[in-house]
Amino acid sequence: MKRMYVSVGILLPVLLTTGCSSLSNTEGGALAGGALGAGTGALIGKATGHTGAGALIGAGVGAVSGGLVGNAIDKSEEKTAAMVAAANNPPRGPLGITDVAQMAQSHISDDVIVSQIRTTGSVYRLSATDITWLKQNGVSDGVVMEMQATANRYPRRVYAAAPVYVVEPPPPPLSVGVGFGYYGHGRW
Repeated sequence: MKRMYVSVGILLPVLLTTGCSSLSNTEGGALAGGALGAGTGALIGKATGHTGAGALIGAGVGAVSGGLVGNAIDKSEEKTAAMVAAANNPPRGPLGITDVAQMAQSHISDDVIVSQIRTTGSVYRLSATDITWLKQNGVSDGVVMEMQATANRYPRRVYAAAPVYVVEPPPPPLSVGVGFGYYGHGRW
């Protein structure tokens, strides 16, 4: 019997660290916590003569605790991924004439191209060569006229927000208490 406990004590941590990669941290934490809690509860329950009840209580407490810790890790990873995505996608600046030609070649309507020119605050000072190149690449007269009209506009200032660094405090320590008592039937 002692040999079984030793082998379970060695194999259980190994099995828990080689979990399924498709599980989220919440699911993995609940599974691992439930397994550890059931084992611990069974050992403690055996000492009091209630092995099954100890295993059930331990599994429940362990699953809830492991799920909470795993959920905190999932939330932290989601916030980190969102911050990285925001840092890698800076705000779009003015359009170049090649951008306008690509949109025209992609059959984007003139209204959408003109709107994009206006919202990005793009300013063009087109030469005769630029106009010829734009026309050869399928840009309509209306879009070319809008591009020429931007030369008389003041460029819109684009302000970029300073990067914000968020440092979250670590989660509170997890405390799980296990208690047992002995109620003897002694005679006085």
